[in-house]
Amino acid sequence: MEYRKLGRFHIEGSIARGGMGEIVRSVDDAGRPIVLKTILDSFQNDERFQDLFIREAEITFQLRHPNIVRAYRFERVGNRLVLALEFLDGINLKDLLRKIYDQKLHLPLMVAWAIAQRVLKGLDYAHKKKGSEGDHLGIIHRDMNPSNIFLTYAGEVKVLDFGISKATKLEVHQLTPKNELRGKICYLAPEQIQSKPLDHRADIFSFGIVLWEMLAGRPLFVRPSDGEVMEAIVQNNYESLKTFRPDVPEELEAVIKRALSKNAKDRYKDCREFEAALESAFYEAIMPGASEEEISVFVRSLFGQTQAQQDPQFLSGYALLMAQAPGQESRGLKLAADLAGEYPTRPFIQLNYARALLLRGDRSLGLRMMRKLARVDSLESSIQDILEWVGVRRRPPLAILSRSHPLNYVLGKIRHRVMGPTAYQEQFLSA
Repeated sequence: MEYRKLGRFHIEGSIARGGMGEIVRSVDDAGRPIVLKTILDSFQNDERFQDLFIREAEITFQLRHPNIVRAYRFERVGNRLVLALEFLDGINLKDLLRKIYDQKLHLPLMVAWAIAQRVLKGLDYAHKKKGSEGDHLGIIHRDMNPSNIFLTYAGEVKVLDFGISKATKLEVHQLTPKNELRGKICYLAPEQIQSKPLDHRADIFSFGIVLWEMLAGRPLFVRPSDGEVMEAIVQNNYESLKTFRPDVPEELEAVIKRALSKNAKDRYKDCREFEAALESAFYEAIMPGASEEEISVFVRSLFGQTQAQQDPQFLSGYALLMAQAPGQESRGLKLAADLAGEYPTRPFIQLNYARALLLRGDRSLGLRMMRKLARVDSLESSIQDILEWVGVRRRPPLAILSRSHPLNYVLGKIRHRVMGPTAYQEQFLSA
């Protein structure tokens, strides 16, 4: 765009430009920062592109979920269609993965789980969305790739761009006007390549590829030509994740392998089931507490947020993540220890050091610190979850109720009398 104002919107600069459209940073007439998505001038009069854009707006406006980008307005300014979306301050997953590849790093399992959980929640909501009359819309994203997953510096995760998504009520053909397949070739499901009927399980396959790449630190289906890429996807020809990431639990690799099943019927029935399987697989490998905070720390650490990098609490979170990253364990543990020594009265910093010790260092010292920190009210819930994870405490008898619920308290007392202490409880009490 060469103009500075578009209707009610003030243009501040281009963010991205693709083959068919452009995204620019803007503010609306109320001064709210937003982004505008519009069709390039060369396609403004193309009815098929306009139809696709209108369909994208119709779908996006119906989706209200914390893990899906929000649409504010859709209007025609002169002969130009404009979609106004919420402004997100951060980077997309493609940029994060490229940075990891370039620096030969590995995404910590805790961060991978935090991102995957939120993407799957957003997709599950979209897949199950119903219309105003209660009819199931049958939304399928169909272009689930790292470019369409956004990570804000605050740690939020947003699914972007329903531009080629399909709703049962709003059918969109799989081919572009140039007879090219829609979506990034390397992330298509076999049934997309073969022009077979699609359902939401195509998105499960595509996100399975994304998750494999997040963990392996390299692309999955890379071949010399698009034809060879598509053949590899259809033939389900790919290498074991553990070849590139030995610390990945076998159960986790099996979960991803099921998501990448050649036949849709062999995949998870929905994203909620996929998420539950991942949660179980990640449980033994990562300590409880994966949240937006971990995503925020990792993203800011790689993308030059220098002001944040002077904050001891940020550095403490970074140290914990490094203690879990292959090849960075010693560095992370040392940084966590140095910060704990420098800030003895900061409970969160002490907790991160204790977590790092339990993961990669002196377990007895970690347990001693946990016992001391358990007296801090603001940390009690987090510490109880960690003690359960390390085996000091058993899980609540009734998982659907909180640990502090009176019924769980009574049943827990009875269980303790019958079964005695856990294997690690005496070690904790004597720490």
